[in-house]
Amino acid sequence: MQRLQFLRTPSQPHGFRANLAPSILNVTPVDEPEVLARRKRAQRNEDVRLFLLSFTAFFVAITSFIW
Repeated sequence: MQRLQFLRTPSQPHGFRANLAPSILNVTPVDEPEVLARRKRAQRNEDVRLFLLSFTAFFVAITSFIW
């Protein structure tokens, strides 16, 4: 069975990635505490915002049916 072309080993990287500069490939690791804390804070803020939006929409819908 032939190995598919897009499945490459680390010793034989994809041609596009091999042409990239090393500074582009150096990304911030996801496991850093600052990154995880920032992501968790952003998710919590979005959850609160969506809850408030849903609550307001429900409140407006119910009050419009009552009046």
